[in-house]
Amino acid sequence: MHEDNPRSPPALRVVRSLRGFANESELYVGAAGREAEMHRTDLAGLALVMDRGQAGEHPTPGQISAALQLSAPATSAMLDRLERLGHVVRAPHPTDRRSVVVEITEHALEVGGAMFGRLAAHLAPVVSARSDEDLDTIAAFLEEVVAATRAARESIGSE
Repeated sequence: MHEDNPRSPPALRVVRSLRGFANESELYVGAAGREAEMHRTDLAGLALVMDRGQAGEHPTPGQISAALQLSAPATSAMLDRLERLGHVVRAPHPTDRRSVVVEITEHALEVGGAMFGRLAAHLAPVVSARSDEDLDTIAAFLEEVVAATRAARESIGSE
């Protein structure tokens, strides 16, 4: 462990690598979004709806607003764009007649597969070169990094 020296060369290398990954991810998403004629916010909303859908949930526009930290009008505009492009549909809420849920479409999954298939193809050899044990360790580390980054974001303005 590097608790005694968080600025050790290996620890600094990890931090630099995470920063590089975050930057390259943002650049890739921006380029893929431009190619698909979608805003960065559209892609974030689409990813959220897709991830929640895969977890068996269908978010409401309010939940999307809260998760993406968008105003209700900005969320509505984003959903209008995604609906026009055929990526999402708004459906009646299963238990609240006054509300709707947002669901991903097959078209969005196809477009997303095309957008991110290129990235997956480049990542596949990197992942397949690691043992299952290494991948478990890497996944656990990245999950902790995500949680720490979320905690840092949520602490902004509260200190």
